[in-house]
Amino acid sequence: MKTDSKRWRTRRVAAISVGLALWSSEPAVLAAQDAGATAGSFLPKQGLTLSLWAREPQVADPVALNFDDQGRLYVAETARRGTVDIDIRSHPGWLVEDLANQSVEDLRAFFHSRMSPERSAENARWLPDYNKDGSHDWKDLKGVKERIRLLEDPMRTGRATRSRVFFEGFNEEVTGVLAGVLPWRGDVFATVYPDLWRLRDTKGVGGPTSAKSMFRGFGVHAAFDGHDLHGLVIGPDGKLYFSQGDNGFVVRTREGRVLKKPNTGGVFRMNPDGSELELFAWGLRNVQEIAFDEFGNMFGVDNDGDLADERERFVYITEGSDSGWRLHWQFKERGWQKQTRLPNYNPWIDERMWVPLHAGQPAHITPPLSNYSVGPSGFKYNPGTGLNDAYRNSFFLVQFPVKKITAFQTRPKGAGFEMVGEHVLLTGMMASATAFGPDGALYIADWDGMWNPDGKGAIWVLDDPKAARSAIRGEVQRLLAEGVEGRPSADLALLLSHVDMRIRMRAQFELAHRREAKLFLRMATNAAAPRMARVHSMWGVGQLKDGRQASMLPFADPDPEIRAQAAKLAGELHATRTAPMLTRLLEDPDPRAQFHAALALGKIGDESVIPAIARLLERNGDRDAFIRHACVYALAGAGTPASLRRLSTHPSPSVRIAAIVALRRLGAPEAASFLSDANPFVRQEAARAIHDDEGIPEALPRLIDLLAPGRATEPEAIARRAISACVRVGGKPEAERLLQFALDAGHPESHRAEALEALASWDRSPALDRVEGMVRRLTPKPSQEAQWGRALIQANIAKLFEKSGPLMSEAIARAIGDNAIAVDPLVLRALIASESQRPATRAQALRVFAKTAPDSALPLAREQLDSFVPALRLAGLELLAELDPSAFTSTITQRFDHFPLPLQQKALELAGGMTRGGLDGLIREKSDELANGKLARELELDVLQAAARRHLKPQGRAGEPTQPTAWKKSGSQLKEALYGGDPARGEDLFRNHVAAQCVRCHEAGGKGKQAGPILKGIGSRATREYILESMVNPSAQIAPGFETLTLTLRDGGERIGGQKLSEDDAQITLDLPEGETRSIPKAQIGSMTTDKVSSMPPMLDILSPFEIRDLVAFLMEQK
Repeated sequence: MKTDSKRWRTRRVAAISVGLALWSSEPAVLAAQDAGATAGSFLPKQGLTLSLWAREPQVADPVALNFDDQGRLYVAETARRGTVDIDIRSHPGWLVEDLANQSVEDLRAFFHSRMSPERSAENARWLPDYNKDGSHDWKDLKGVKERIRLLEDPMRTGRATRSRVFFEGFNEEVTGVLAGVLPWRGDVFATVYPDLWRLRDTKGVGGPTSAKSMFRGFGVHAAFDGHDLHGLVIGPDGKLYFSQGDNGFVVRTREGRVLKKPNTGGVFRMNPDGSELELFAWGLRNVQEIAFDEFGNMFGVDNDGDLADERERFVYITEGSDSGWRLHWQFKERGWQKQTRLPNYNPWIDERMWVPLHAGQPAHITPPLSNYSVGPSGFKYNPGTGLNDAYRNSFFLVQFPVKKITAFQTRPKGAGFEMVGEHVLLTGMMASATAFGPDGALYIADWDGMWNPDGKGAIWVLDDPKAARSAIRGEVQRLLAEGVEGRPSADLALLLSHVDMRIRMRAQFELAHRREAKLFLRMATNAAAPRMARVHSMWGVGQLKDGRQASMLPFADPDPEIRAQAAKLAGELHATRTAPMLTRLLEDPDPRAQFHAALALGKIGDESVIPAIARLLERNGDRDAFIRHACVYALAGAGTPASLRRLSTHPSPSVRIAAIVALRRLGAPEAASFLSDANPFVRQEAARAIHDDEGIPEALPRLIDLLAPGRATEPEAIARRAISACVRVGGKPEAERLLQFALDAGHPESHRAEALEALASWDRSPALDRVEGMVRRLTPKPSQEAQWGRALIQANIAKLFEKSGPLMSEAIARAIGDNAIAVDPLVLRALIASESQRPATRAQALRVFAKTAPDSALPLAREQLDSFVPALRLAGLELLAELDPSAFTSTITQRFDHFPLPLQQKALELAGGMTRGGLDGLIREKSDELANGKLARELELDVLQAAARRHLKPQGRAGEPTQPTAWKKSGSQLKEALYGGDPARGEDLFRNHVAAQCVRCHEAGGKGKQAGPILKGIGSRATREYILESMVNPSAQIAPGFETLTLTLRDGGERIGGQKLSEDDAQITLDLPEGETRSIPKAQIGSMTTDKVSSMPPMLDILSPFEIRDLVAFLMEQK
């Protein structure tokens, strides 16, 4: 009772904080401004036309939109994105704390700590004082509100003539971005972290007088912005579905169950009144919208993890499925190692979970149908009368950063699907969302800006003018506006086969409301009835939740889709008497019937079906991932840990693998019995089941046994998990096991190095899982036990070095440095001198030597200045400056002009950071050389920076700014960054910088996977000046293939638009929206317009001038 009272108070406060009855008091009529893009700026597919429906101030910064049945458009508008919606990429030092959050209240406390009033000066650099209280703190996160906008065209003029703010609020410190809005039967649902809201007009005043948080607990991490709560849609079962990004959730349902997956995203469903909330599917990163086809199959397009060589995914989202993604995997890259100190191994990439089904892929996931798209956002399915007949049964996807909307269809492939007929529908618009209106047109939200809100926006209408005034379009609009509630049941039965699914669903829902069970069952079992009427009738039976007549369902119908739907319904009804019919369907020739029968048997929970499920698994042989998933669902629902363990002796590895995944779902220690399987893929799946996510702690010791002396080497996926399990169990035997493994030269050196690094991290807190990257809440070790790892390494350092190759030596050097382990200086000297070791290892050994034997370090550091190894030269110079500043000053003064370039640059960097000005004379001398044009161009940036740090008023080229802040304000092209960069550092920045995220949009290897130009060969076809300008001022020149042109021809005024592929003196070649290429002679072109805005932000807002210089150097090497 106390808990319920607390929850009520929390929700009440949340409701008050956004304000009640906040519907618009502004004028109901706002005229659209004519400024901004015109329809001619965008390129629809031939035969379709585009017209403006609304523009700011009628609408601004639209994220999502949906119509009610009267044709009123509800738009989610954001002001919080990019302002107070925290993105961890802008605060990388906060990462580990954020990963440790396990609830919304944890997140709130985290914000209060990191943005406390005491840290106001620190936070003033990035957090404006929105509430004007003189302090830059967490209270300012409450100073920006989200809005739901209501747009209307009551006279059907073709333009919105009424606009008002329907609701404004959603502004707690933990509130995210308003990313979903859906009007439904008098309510308006809204999704914004951490809540699912219901707005309701209880007094008939024309706006919401009640704003209630139905559920709270979505979004427990700050993580990446844009990974929101969204995707609101009514499903064919009458339930409300919505999707969530990977910021995690811990939500209590009304029935008292806790839905908890704090490190991934998924899809939820519930009844519109809030009852029966459940997690439908998980393992998704950020499916912003979901869409059902006419048979109730759910699809989405999931955003990628912004990782090298990875792409977005077109996914078929099935009940109970895990698509594999986890939040922490996006932080398992080199760019985050400073914060995480974790190895680069990433299960998502290294175990190839992100690609379609392939041999050896982890079996607990349902893989994507294809790798597809760039930056997916809005996603809709044609309701049946949208646009024209050519687009019936089509999906429509917004690809935000590349300014296009694509269309495609699907067709069955096994129990899943494949994409067919994909093509470009519209180009040139940075759209965010779409919605089909009651009139059948496709309405498109135009963000009309870059990445952050700017007060601009528009709504456009895409349609086929030939179909716009058709009789069927008018009928649909009328039926929706009138509603079906007053129609006789016989008329509603006819509407169950209507061409538009919106009409079919409303007829179905009304008949279900009237509890017309006999009508539904009669229609469903009538083989002569229209197919869609039968399908909707079965869905209607499901809404009634009456399984007494389930045995009469058409399980043996000639139509395979009807058989599949009958099986699905039997499962929804938990109709135990249908188990024999469902078991027979496991041998149906249609894979979809098999799939739904297996899922249904999992819900019924009859253990006697396990042999039949095993036979289906054996026949399938892991060739169809969706069949496997349905069988896993059945085994988990019907089996017990004991019965599933008995499958460990089944002759088919496919059966054994499915049994493991089912045990994983049950959290059963019996999964450990599969670790002794002869098949390595079976063992790998068992290791994943025991180790990953929350895992099966009781089985961890059995996993560790795989590291026992004398055992054969396991595959990397197993070895790394067994090593990680040692840290989690955390006893002295486990620490000793890691040492023994690290010393065993019979294992791969990479495995041994990982065991040593795990031992070196023994006492690290909070504990980040070395395989997955998630925070493990391990029991704190007593002080003596916490030192076991360090003590074992120190006691065995000589043995470790004896059996080390380059990888092991690097790990040993890192362990010594990180743990302040005492080492014989002679051992370190040998390591420094060893030419067989990696340069980075030798440099690390030099640094450790300086701490171990500081009295001997100075002459050794001096020696390195003449080394042939650049890493040693640089480390020696750094140590010289640290150990003896006066010696450093005299050395630089005497030898600067004789140093190689990298050493000169490092010397200037160190000179600029000195507390005393012993080298100010050198800096002034080089500043004069710069002013007179005599300085080596590779040193210009270094001299300017050193002078600025020493406050010496640097002398740049005449009339040019000389400090980074001035560069930003003046728009200078930063010519000092043209030369002198380090290509290796540039490549590391390109692939791993957490804020710049170059690989998110570009591919330097020529694969062309993303939103920006392919950079392979850029060094041959572009100048340094061009490359620099493209980073500092991206919109100055748009790269070929990413520049959108609209050409108007002289004869007849034909307009041709597309992305420019090439241009010469005679012609321009365009990539047309239809996917074709066309060359147009310049003599035929009357006029030409160009989209001049790049979606790439200026890099000086993200990178330092030195980082830009390194990127220039790297890109110039891409020949």
